Amino acid sequence: MLILGIDTSTDILALSILEDKKLLGEYNLSLKRQHSEKLIPLIKEILAISNITPEELGGIAVGTGPGSFTGLRIAITAAKMMGRINGIPVKGIPTLEVMAAGVRADYILALIDARGDRVYYSFFKSNIKNAGENITTNYSVKNILDLSAADLDQMPDILYEYKDKRIVIVGNKVKTAAEILKKYEFNVFAAETENNFPRAAVIARLGENYISRGVSDNIYELKPLYLKKAQAEINWQKKYKS
Repeated sequence: MLILGIDTSTDILALSILEDKKLLGEYNLSLKRQHSEKLIPLIKEILAISNITPEELGGIAVGTGPGSFTGLRIAITAAKMMGRINGIPVKGIPTLEVMAAGVRADYILALIDARGDRVYYSFFKSNIKNAGENITTNYSVKNILDLSAADLDQMPDILYEYKDKRIVIVGNKVKTAAEILKKYEFNVFAAETENNFPRAAVIARLGENYISRGVSDNIYELKPLYLKKAQAEINWQKKYKS
């Protein structure tokens, strides 16, 4: 199965193509606000380099956030458009799940900057102990604390019952979060720099796992995962509320 992975929820524009667990191509480019102008040309480029036509794809995996409002809409719109035109399944995957699935650990705390001292977070437990010899194929993570937002200094209370577990922190503000938790004697470790963003190859791998099991989304209902209103909406409500 050929899977196209897409994520533009962060400053990184992530694209990859996976075929039956084999990575054919991957872009992880720090483009910041250039996602809207670069995404479609880069999709065409990675398909051409891999000698693949859109019709040959077996599915598309796309990051759903939380993250940049504009960035999320760009990737999800592109995925839905390609899925509809070519009649292929699309699976939306939360950005924090992608980051967590990119590291190997029993417990993973994934963070995205929510500005100031706040973060969006999810807490995961992996199947690393039961994945067997073929860990690349069988490795997965399960959300055990739902996606939410909090101040970094709230993390010790939020994770209190997991204080005795070995936890890897991945994403944004990793060092700060680790320092705070270590003050309360948590057994935490910061992920390496190359893991602190939603890697395209991981998105595609997760997408292949979901779609091969027949798990996909209705493209007409697939939406970005927001935890707060867009600034434009906030400004509009302030201006026109009665």
